[in-house]
Amino acid sequence: MSRFRESKRNLKTPRKVRFNFDFLPQDTVQKESSFCQDLFNNETSVKIRNAAKESKFIQGMASGILDPDDYGGYMVQDAAYCFNAVGAFDHAAQQMQVKGKPEFSLLYRVQSESYKNYNQEFVKTWRLKNTESVVMGPAAEMYVGYEAALSRQDAKYLCIAMLPCTMLWPWIAGELIDSVDPKNPYYGWFDDNKPDPKHKSRLEKFVDCFFTLEEKEKSLLIFHEGLVNELNFFRDACDETLYYYSYFNV
Repeated sequence: MSRFRESKRNLKTPRKVRFNFDFLPQDTVQKESSFCQDLFNNETSVKIRNAAKESKFIQGMASGILDPDDYGGYMVQDAAYCFNAVGAFDHAAQQMQVKGKPEFSLLYRVQSESYKNYNQEFVKTWRLKNTESVVMGPAAEMYVGYEAALSRQDAKYLCIAMLPCTMLWPWIAGELIDSVDPKNPYYGWFDDNKPDPKHKSRLEKFVDCFFTLEEKEKSLLIFHEGLVNELNFFRDACDETLYYYSYFNV
């Protein structure tokens, strides 16, 4: 077992959705065509996710040579994101409640609560005075700003912005885990995030149920921007140049 997994300070990110979707109609959940997979398998999406897989951060973890300081820096920025993302999800939950969409409101409230719990644990574990002790870097700041804007402009689509993390990490882990030595100190990241081929994530089930083909074009733009934010999060950890969203649409 890696030292990162053994450490009490290796807090797992709360960016994965914890939500019960048993209320969804079974035939809807298991329909053949997947709204989310169409977003993920789009040509531009493939370019972005491959760039993420080839980032120095991911390749450094896979080979076991990633500087622990870079890994630590990434985790601190992940925490900084969580500290600052709460407002967007609280606002989106309220907006969806007002619009009579309780399923969306509950989804966002659950996600906000998971961030708040993580934030409290992070401050306690690292003996920080408060969450303001952790300052966002450019990648985290862009990510938070992107979700905050969505929560104000069209809160329904905030769950599309949540998809890139939910779908990208398992895909990367699945692509690389067979080449990662189990004795590698970062093996735990790949093992924790490896995909379950028999089950869709809860968030994918939710989006597949509540979004229609007419909403796919707008969703794709939001999804691509979220993927670029994930890519830049990885690249920022190793001081690689960050990408503009438009770079992948030339």
